[in-house]
Amino acid sequence: MSDGTDIEQLAAPPPISAALRAQILADPNVAKIAAELEMSLDEFVNTVGYYMNNPGVEPAFLVVSDENLRKMGVEPPSAEAIEANVRASVEAIKAGQAPSGFEDARKKGVDLGAQGGEAVKTQGAGLDDAVKKGRTTLKP
Repeated sequence: MSDGTDIEQLAAPPPISAALRAQILADPNVAKIAAELEMSLDEFVNTVGYYMNNPGVEPAFLVVSDENLRKMGVEPPSAEAIEANVRASVEAIKAGQAPSGFEDARKKGVDLGAQGGEAVKTQGAGLDDAVKKGRTTLKP
């Protein structure tokens, strides 16, 4: 399905078939998503269609110069802000991997014998004798 054209080399994704366009536009959320991404509906539909036609293609990671970001109305972050963001992300990951208080080792059980109580006496001795007698009387 791929025509061998890399999306990174294109100014915009290539047009898609009318059938695929209709399938994508059947979803009522497509127009909302395109608006939230500040993309034209046509460009968004072509982008989604491109990735549907080429499932092995990874999304492009675009690097934009500070000058171009400013032209787009976005102030580029400082190196310190980027470092702080990375450090905060690492700390958040560490916090998520830390054991919770519910995973602590259980406390040792109480040893009741150490409290000086009396051992329970069983009456099994009489029963053992009756079983032994019963065994011996059955033998010829």
